[in-house]
Amino acid sequence: MGPHILVVGGTGMLSDMVEALAREGGRLSLLSRQASQAGRPGVTGYDADYMDDEAFAAALDRAVAASGPVDLAVAWFRTLKIAAPRRLAEAVGAPGRPGRLIQVLGSAVGDPDHPDRLARAAAVAEGLETCRLRQVVLGFRLTGQGARWNTQAEISAGVLAAIRDDLAWSVVGTLEPWSARPSSAGAG
Repeated sequence: MGPHILVVGGTGMLSDMVEALAREGGRLSLLSRQASQAGRPGVTGYDADYMDDEAFAAALDRAVAASGPVDLAVAWFRTLKIAAPRRLAEAVGAPGRPGRLIQVLGSAVGDPDHPDRLARAAAVAEGLETCRLRQVVLGFRLTGQGARWNTQAEISAGVLAAIRDDLAWSVVGTLEPWSARPSSAGAG
C-alpha cells in the first residue's frame, strides 16, 4: 500500500499537482470546501472549510481513519491564524515514522521588511516529532515586460519539485528584487 498523501486546498491553484500525485498512486485525500465534487480518479474528497475548526477537524479525522496516518501533507492556507494548520501538522506522521508537511506560503513571507513571517509560519509544527516541516514560498516571475505572478501550472510544478527534492525551504519563481514584484492583486 502506498503512502497516504493529504492535500488541503487542492481544487484551485494546486489542482495540477493533485492530478500528478493521483497518477503516481498511493492513498490520496483531498480536503477543501468542494473536495467531494472534484471527481478525480484515485482521490477521496472530504468537504471542509478550514476556517471552520470543527468541520476541518472532523474531515481530517475521517481521512486519517480511512487511509491511516498522513505520510505527506501539502497545504495552502490563506491565513495561519486559525487552528487548522496546527491540527494538520499534528496528523502528520506517526511515532517512529515521521511524515512531511509541505507548507505552501504566499509571497508576503518573503517581504524583507518582515523577516519574522517565515519563522511564525514554521511555528505550526513546533514541538511535533512526527512532522518534518518543509516550506514553499510562492514568489513571482520576472519577464522582459516586468513581473507577473506564477501561473497555476508553475505553482503545481514548483510544489511537486519541492516534494521530490525534500528541501526545507524553496521558492517558486523568485522573491528578488522585492521591489519588482507585481501589484498585490492576485498575490500568491
